[in-house]
Amino acid sequence: MSAKRLEFYLDMSEVQRNLALLNNKVLPAKIRAGLTAAGNRLMIDTVIGLPSTPIKRPGYFSITASGKYGNTLTALETRKAGELRASGALFVDGVKMRDTRHYGEFATGKYQPVVYGGTPIPKLTHEACVVFNAPYAAKQHERFPIKTEPTAGMHFMSEKIYGNANTYITLIVEAIRL
Repeated sequence: MSAKRLEFYLDMSEVQRNLALLNNKVLPAKIRAGLTAAGNRLMIDTVIGLPSTPIKRPGYFSITASGKYGNTLTALETRKAGELRASGALFVDGVKMRDTRHYGEFATGKYQPVVYGGTPIPKLTHEACVVFNAPYAAKQHERFPIKTEPTAGMHFMSEKIYGNANTYITLIVEAIRL
């Protein structure tokens, strides 16, 4: 009596194709969407949440010298109101996704970053980068020069990152959910 041998072949090509699609297209797109949502929320929270991003209001200046032709004003008075608020931008994987240009009252948006200036993003990783590009942004964040906006204050960005981290993480998780 001869034993019959059963052979089965399982074609996994469709499964492999779908996994490749999931890993190379679907998940990266969902991750970028989540990072965009979380980064945008952080950027908007930074501008309008308390403490808010400082904004120069009329009359906010100091006289550095009085002379024959009038007073000499510091650079603070020559800035348009809202340039710091209007200098915010969100980059996801090195691509500019959103900005805060419309949050500056009379701002020109002259400090808006055009290209991503952060560290290189390694392959198979993703990054959201929120930038306030005005040259005086760090000084306004770390020190507390006199503010004309009563709700403005030090650490206007870092307080949002620490205080709202769960909200930002939830936005990313919700976007990735399949």
